Amino acid sequence: MKQALSVLALLLSTLVNATAQEKGIQPNLQCLGQKVSEFAKDPTIIAGVNNYNSSPPDPQKLDRIWPALKPGEIYLDSVINNPSADSMRDWIKRISIQGEGLLMGRNGGLVAATEKTTDFWQGDEAQFLQAITLPAGNIFVQSEMLDESTHLMLIKISTPIYNPRSKHAVGVLVIGFDQFVIDFSEPCKDKDH
Repeated sequence: MKQALSVLALLLSTLVNATAQEKGIQPNLQCLGQKVSEFAKDPTIIAGVNNYNSSPPDPQKLDRIWPALKPGEIYLDSVINNPSADSMRDWIKRISIQGEGLLMGRNGGLVAATEKTTDFWQGDEAQFLQAITLPAGNIFVQSEMLDESTHLMLIKISTPIYNPRSKHAVGVLVIGFDQFVIDFSEPCKDKDH
């Protein structure tokens, strides 16, 4: 069932993204996308991905036990209580007050998250599959979707993480912005549209 939902989500996201590209990404989302792609160059984010990729866990194995993990357990705490997760939480508070941040390694496993997600392995989701193949600085947008983990209507912006010494993406950064907060606070209002 989870796999069927993931495939459906991928198809739906691909259609949404194709439509956005045909029409051009809204200026506000373009601005937010630029902010996310700049944040993807943060040394703490890159270090987190590099450390994870140097000895990655088996993402499917962790995915099987992930739903049962409680706060204080080592696997969960290693994802939500690390410098990359702290950096994402601080960054989101400055832009959107609330939202979600996910950082994934090359195999789609979670390097860091701002809170517990529904699953550990993100490698079968559009936010990973679409972004991992993009050139540096490009974004994939999933707009106005109800997120299962946060129960918020989120605009999710994904961008690849590039190690300065690598020709290929080494991971993906996903920032989910609360749709209501973004509409209210207009974080890109100072930008020329």
